[in-house]
This record gives sequence, C-alpha cells and structure tokens, in this order.
Amino acid sequence: MADGPRWGIIGDGQLARMLAIEACAMGIRPVVLTSDPDSPAAQVSPLQVPGKLNNCDDLRTLLNQVDGAVIESEFIDCDALEATGLAHKVFPAITAIKVLQNKLQQKKLLRTIGLLTADFYEAPKDADSDALRDWFRTISDNGTKPIVLKFATLGYDGKGVLVLDGQGSSDLARAANFIDLAQQRGIRVFAEDKIPFEKELAMIAVRGRDGSVKTWPLVISEQRQGICEKVMGPATRLGVRSNYENQARAACESIGAQIKITGVYALEFFLTGDGHLFVNEIAPRVHNSGHYTQDAGCASQFQNHWRAVLSLPLGNTTTGPGFFAMQNLLGPPGSPTSESVPPSGSQPAITIHWYGKKTSSPGRKLGHVNGYTPDFQARDEVLSALQETRRKWQEDQMHQNKALMAQRGNDRDNN
Repeated sequence: MADGPRWGIIGDGQLARMLAIEACAMGIRPVVLTSDPDSPAAQVSPLQVPGKLNNCDDLRTLLNQVDGAVIESEFIDCDALEATGLAHKVFPAITAIKVLQNKLQQKKLLRTIGLLTADFYEAPKDADSDALRDWFRTISDNGTKPIVLKFATLGYDGKGVLVLDGQGSSDLARAANFIDLAQQRGIRVFAEDKIPFEKELAMIAVRGRDGSVKTWPLVISEQRQGICEKVMGPATRLGVRSNYENQARAACESIGAQIKITGVYALEFFLTGDGHLFVNEIAPRVHNSGHYTQDAGCASQFQNHWRAVLSLPLGNTTTGPGFFAMQNLLGPPGSPTSESVPPSGSQPAITIHWYGKKTSSPGRKLGHVNGYTPDFQARDEVLSALQETRRKWQEDQMHQNKALMAQRGNDRDNN
C-alpha cells in the first residue's frame, strides 16, 4: 500500500470509516480530515490531516496532499471548498453536491427530469416567521391537509422533518415551532404533500467517470422515527413487482446522467397502494441502505465508490438468488448518554460491523449487522439471527448504562 494512490476522505464518521477500510484493502492510502484522532474513521486510517470539515485552509491542506478526495456527507460547505482552488479534486463534483445537498433543489431536479415525486411548496424567500406561518396556513388548508415540512438543508435521520396529519390547530402549533427553529438556524423550509405509502424502498447506484451506471437490487427499507432500522432484499423476492425495480433503475440512470455524478449515490422511494413509485430523496454518497452490500456476495458500495472515482471497471452488483438483510444498531430509546458497548458473541450467517463510537445516545447509529444466505428459503433464520444479536446487544447496553449510573452516583456520594 506504500506505493498506492493517496485519496482524501472529507469526514470522519462511520461512512468515512468504512470507506477507509475498503480503501486500504484495495491498496489505496486514505487520508482522513478530522478534528478528533479517535473518531471512527481516524481509528482505521494511519494518515490524517487535523482540521475541520468546513474550514477552507484545512480543506486546502488535505487536498494538497492527495490525488483526489471523496465526501462522507453532502453537508459540506461548497463555498469553502471552492475557495481552496482545488475543488476539481473532489468527487462527486461540486456541481452535483450543490444540487443534492438541498432537498428543495432535489425536488426541482426531479420535476425537470420528469420523475414522479410528491407535490411540493416553496416557501417565500427571506420571509419572517409570521409570513411563513401564513404560508403554511394557506398550503395546509389551515392545518387540515396532511403535509410534510422539511429543512431544505442539513436534515438527516429524521432531523429537519416534521410530518403533519391534518389535525388542525395542533398542526399549526407544531408547524410554527418547526418554522421558528429553522429561522433560528438560518435554514430555509419547504413543504410537500404527505404520500400515503405502503412500503419504503431504496436503490443504490454507482456511476463511473465514463458515464457507465450499475445498480444493486431494489430493497425494502424499514424506518423508525425517520431513521433507517432495517433493510431487506431483493425486494422483488419479497413481493415487490419487478416493474418497480425497472422504474427505480431508470430513475437512477436519469439522475446520474442529468447531474453527471461520479461515485455511489442512493435513491429512496415511496410505493403507494395504487401502484405509484415516488422518488422521495437522493443522497450523493454511500448510504445506510447499501450497507448490506458488504456481505451479500457482490462488490460493496464502498469498493465500487473507489472504483468509480479512480476510473477502474465497476464491480459486480448482483446478489444472486439468495436473501440479505441489514439491521442497524441504534442507541436504545430512553438511554442516557453513556459508553457504547460492542455486540458480544455471534450468530450463524451474520457479520457485525462496529463503528467505534465512544458514546451511546438514543437513536445514534453505533453499528450494523448484516445477514446473508444463498438459500432464499432460509431467510427467517437470518432475520432471527439479526433480531437475537440486536436483542442481546441492547440488553448489554442497558446493563452498561445502569452500571455507569450507579458508579456516577457512588462518585457523587464520595465527593
């Protein structure tokens, strides 16, 4: 690896960690930009540039040391990146990042391409909170129409999203609080119609520098409070008709061609009871719904991301006739902030991926468990193994919390 190419990773969380691990396996020397030498990515990358992700000087220092760089998150400061004079080294291109880091711009892109997405409502620019409340009253029929309010930027894992069911005055009050929060943070809001979906689906795609596109299978995604909890697939073996996979693949190809993205990107979909497939959101990076690719008998999303940006042939994205699933390990609900505890033991047909985060809090992504079997009929055994691993881990986590709280109590008593 000493003679391999040096590539930067702008970010230091779990996605950066898995990108760094895969880079090392491929003979690439990853260089992580991080302000914490014990961050998830820094733990597995011996080459680091100390600094902040949105600091122009720190970004320039990183980019001067590498052949190119990838992003962990689309929430990068594009102005700071452009000011380095080295933005051409970053993948995906900054033009694609600018569009996809803004969910309102995503909606406009989908309309331009002609892809089905929820009807959306653009809030007036530079409006104060009172004007935005009036705007919401109008588009929601005074709070009686189901509406989803969203931050245009910086929303993720259910944050920056407010789902309203048309409850009248209570919706108006919740919307007002959401709008005030966005105003305090200087974030623009928009709204879209709430889609009465039956299933949430996702597809991971990769596009090479030459414009070639490959997609992994369409998957079923289960969410809890806006956070991905479980992914299963292939969706077409689990009751989802193959025409939806074809539609999803076509959507991936259209979006990739329109913004000329290089690397892995993800599309999330709503499938309705009347048979319509709505594009919900797009992520210009490796994605939680693609973690199953690490152990499903194909090239992982992390490997293909590197292949794409290095102009290498894209790897195999087919998973065969078997069954795969991914279970996120989320900080237990109601738990206080505490040390995170890695899962102990193992189950057949599963692989644990731990992120090395030092603390746990409710809903925080601490790791995930992949399950795979080449025999689709054995899928229940895989799901049971995933559930048992999560159950045991949550039990260990709660015991650790109780022990820490007792220790803190003893420390207070002794002081």
